[in-house]
Amino acid sequence: MDLEKVPAFQELLKLLNENGREDQARGLSLLAWYLDGMEHQLDSVLEELQSVKSELAQVTEQQSTKPFLVKMVETLEGKVEQARDRLVIFQNRIMECTKNAVDRFKDTGVSALDRAIAAMGVKKGLEHLEEGLKNSLVSLADTLAKAEEMGTQLRKGFRNIANAGRIAANKELDRDPKIEEGRFQSAILAPMRTVQRVLGDMRNSTLAAIGGLESLELSAEAAREAQTERAAQKPGKRLEKKPSIRQALQKNQAEIAAKSAPAPDQVKKQEAAL
Repeated sequence: MDLEKVPAFQELLKLLNENGREDQARGLSLLAWYLDGMEHQLDSVLEELQSVKSELAQVTEQQSTKPFLVKMVETLEGKVEQARDRLVIFQNRIMECTKNAVDRFKDTGVSALDRAIAAMGVKKGLEHLEEGLKNSLVSLADTLAKAEEMGTQLRKGFRNIANAGRIAANKELDRDPKIEEGRFQSAILAPMRTVQRVLGDMRNSTLAAIGGLESLELSAEAAREAQTERAAQKPGKRLEKKPSIRQALQKNQAEIAAKSAPAPDQVKKQEAAL
């Protein structure tokens, strides 16, 4: 979903710019650009994993390990799909808040814009996306480690078989400790290492976005509170500014003290008795 091409989202950006919310408009536009890029990157990762499975299906060597590797790739694919699902949920939430803001703007004015942006939960949404990317990277690291070790052990076995033939032919043994990756392993490891780099970059970008866009909902909340306070101070308005928790406590303490204090007549009687 390309948010910036959706008419309702474009209308929201226009209203923000026209009503002194330029910073919020820029932050929201940056968020939309980032989420659109993430969507394309996750789609590319899923396509890459599909190509890995296709390559596995065509490889004829090491048949005994193929089902295990296919299962690992499918597990990773599921993690990436979960991360993409989180992205779609976040995008839908943004669109829901966007439509509410545009629909209610005529009735409630700029407060509708501020409430909508605060309700998007930008920081929480980005943190949820980052968690999904982290889960994908953990799964990928485990898959790579097992695939690399599996390939190493297989190639050691092939070298030992080859050395057995050398012994039979009275040839010098191959004692070279280097074990190069074969076609079977390269078909898996190379693209999955690329996926690992892409997911790692995406996670770092998300962490940076969390810090960079945190002010978006904070500024919206501050603007909403300021608008409420201004409305409360206008004469003829029924809306009253709600007291703070500290003010409420002070009021309660004053009432309790007044109730517990002795009445003036009682104080005079006590003084006369003395």
